[in-house]
Amino acid sequence: RGLNYSIATNKPEPSLIPFTQARRPYPQFVGTTYIRSNGAANYNAFTVEIQRKVGQIQFNNHYTWASNYSNTLNLENPYAPLFWSRDANTSRHRLVLNTIWDVPVGRGRRYLSSMPRMADHILGGWQLYWIAFMESGQFFSPSYSGSDPSNTNTVGGLPDRIANGNLSASDRSINRWFDASAFAPPAPGRFGNSGANVLEGPGRHQHNLTVNKRISLTERVSLSYGAAITNLFNRANFNNPSANISVPGSVGKVGSTKSYAPNRQIMMRVRLQF
Repeated sequence: RGLNYSIATNKPEPSLIPFTQARRPYPQFVGTTYIRSNGAANYNAFTVEIQRKVGQIQFNNHYTWASNYSNTLNLENPYAPLFWSRDANTSRHRLVLNTIWDVPVGRGRRYLSSMPRMADHILGGWQLYWIAFMESGQFFSPSYSGSDPSNTNTVGGLPDRIANGNLSASDRSINRWFDASAFAPPAPGRFGNSGANVLEGPGRHQHNLTVNKRISLTERVSLSYGAAITNLFNRANFNNPSANISVPGSVGKVGSTKSYAPNRQIMMRVRLQF
């Protein structure tokens, strides 16, 4: 509680009367901003962590279910600003799987422990790190543009919500991520009734793999090799779709991928130590 936020207070009340400067609460000013400190947030989460070692394999897995709401997001209407809305940056589900495997092959290891040294330089002593990220999508708001139905000099904003809008996982596609027909521009004389962040966007599913190996050439000289593969299976992780219902050609369509989950990338390094 006690979160600070700012709100534009010089809007007239929604009305069927067309907007004029004289209808503003302070007509001598174009805009006024009020800093309030009665904002609040409510975060709840459930977390499970599992750690386990089986032979040469170590597991460290985390799952989090989270619910994060605040009342400082839907500030379009200064006469009723404190509606609770989901936080846009909090995913509802997040699973992280970490695995480390010391491959038990090579000299001094469980399998082929007496292999020739030259063969061991190639086949033995590998270590694999695997990490997988799986999380549900972040939340975003529908919108409309091009008109001022509230007659408050507010062009665009949150529309009316006449149905849920979120499609089932089996019905979603990059060309129709949500049901745009569930939203409509507000009726004349008022703001839209949709909350902020009522739509859930595409999630993230990414696997990263790192392999390392160290070769002792002499007592003091060693050669190390490493390769890091980001997005091992080259899975596309999409950004939120266009949400402006006033642009029917693009609404609901996904047009880009997440910058923090790029296409597959491979980086290799070789290091000589002496």
